Order: sequence, then structure tokens, then C-alpha cells
Amino acid sequence: MESLYNFLDKNAYYGLLVIILIVWAGMFMYVSNLSRKVKKLTQQNVLK
Repeated sequence: MESLYNFLDKNAYYGLLVIILIVWAGMFMYVSNLSRKVKKLTQQNVLK
């Protein structure tokens, strides 16, 4: 585990990249889920 800390200490950009990718993946999943819900409501004629 210490070697991982040493690697991230020397290459901080990789840690930042991982965090950014996690945020983007979360945003994609949220928008995808929201789109699915809106599609379901429009099929039920709740939204026009």
C-alpha cells in the first residue's frame, strides 16, 4: 500500500484524473437515470 502512496505522491495528476473520471461517471449515470424517468412520465402523459 505504501508503494501506491509513493506513486500518487510523485504523480498527483493520476489521482486527479481518477477523481475527475468518477465525477463524470456519476454525472452521466444521474442524467441517464433522469432521462429514463422523464421518458417514463411522458409515456404516461404526465408531461406533455
